[in-house]
Amino acid sequence: MSEMKKLELPNIDGQVVEIETVQSVLFIGANGAGKTRLGTWIDINSPQKEKVHRISAQKSLQFPDSTTPQAIDKAEKDLLWGGPTWDNPGMKIHKWEQRPATFLQNDFHKLMVYLFSDETEENAKFKRACKESTIKIDPPLTKIDELKSLWEKILPHRELIIGGLRIQTCLKGQSEKVYNSSEMSDGERVIFYLIGQCLAAPKNGIIVIDEPELHLHKSVQIPLWNEIEKLRSDCLFVYLTHDVDFASAKENSKKIWLKSFDGNNWDWNEIAEDENLPNELLLEILGSRKPIVFVEGENGSFDVSLYREILSDFLVIPRGSCTQVIQSVKALKANNQLHHLQVYGIIDRDRRPQHEIDRLERDSIFVLKVAEVENLFCTQEILKIVSKRLGRNFTQDFENVSNTLFSRLNGEIQTQVSLHVNDEIKFLLQMFDTSKKTEVEIQNSLNDLIRVC
Repeated sequence: MSEMKKLELPNIDGQVVEIETVQSVLFIGANGAGKTRLGTWIDINSPQKEKVHRISAQKSLQFPDSTTPQAIDKAEKDLLWGGPTWDNPGMKIHKWEQRPATFLQNDFHKLMVYLFSDETEENAKFKRACKESTIKIDPPLTKIDELKSLWEKILPHRELIIGGLRIQTCLKGQSEKVYNSSEMSDGERVIFYLIGQCLAAPKNGIIVIDEPELHLHKSVQIPLWNEIEKLRSDCLFVYLTHDVDFASAKENSKKIWLKSFDGNNWDWNEIAEDENLPNELLLEILGSRKPIVFVEGENGSFDVSLYREILSDFLVIPRGSCTQVIQSVKALKANNQLHHLQVYGIIDRDRRPQHEIDRLERDSIFVLKVAEVENLFCTQEILKIVSKRLGRNFTQDFENVSNTLFSRLNGEIQTQVSLHVNDEIKFLLQMFDTSKKTEVEIQNSLNDLIRVC
């Protein structure tokens, strides 16, 4: 069983509160919600700052081709605190040149010095132990060994070649075709950097990662961080992201919604599970500042593309069927955490009677004035634009389209009437209160239904 870990955080009242978890912690919030500033506070101002190691989103991935080791204690202080002679974490502010939230960190060379200094130190200890022992001693597993093993697990078609105080790479099994570390792709370099930085974190530390998905292909994001967490199971991992896909895929995390930052205090809440709202949908909503509109259809469809073009100031979320749109609007309005959000639904008219439309609008679910959203492409205004774009005679085109549509409708008018009647009856039956037990109650419920008709 995982050990309980603690994280101290500032709340909206400016007080420091403590949360406990056996999982990693993931903050999700829209741009401008204060994620980076919160990471900075944990790193620089938190009562736990001595054991915090923060990996910034603003970082250089310039990978040096070679390095020179130094005393391991100096290399560690230089990487973690920003100076080889600094002896307390309060000096960390200088690592960021007094700009911890905006400074472009350029410490890849320091990471390399640290890793090779650790390698040199461990090898020296091993050599001494071998000289003093009469039995065979197994060589130590160094941080570079661990890094190489995990890097190659995530990138199975690549191989790290370590030697001569430098790192090189090649395709698996093609060691004659090596290339220097500076020639690695961004993905190869950032995977090396992230593993190395996490290996360097203090024992039982807190590792804060701002934008953990940056420069990583989606297929490796979660596998990489899950493996790093296993490698540093002694540490608490804190992720700061606005990436909904990453947040929803990171299943084994305590998720916290970072609502806002007023310049001094952060407003945040732990995200409670809602069985009526899928996790990925909930996170998509929390990661945006826009009012929400649920619509019918799927991502990539013409109707959803049309809604997003027209409603550019809204977060348009397709939910498939009209039933799912209605359920999503009602579930969001009923959610205690999210009831204050502006949420709407838009559905096709289909064959809905006016009293059903009025009832839906009371729940902020609006019905189009056409049977289906695709019908909008057949309106006179749209046909005129298309006809002119194609250099055709609009009057003739509109007459041809109108004649075709009405001709087809006349051919199935009886079918349409039957469908309308069926839908009307279904809706009225759904309104009938089946919870009534006595004859009087049932009769009253039926009378109410008749009045609606």
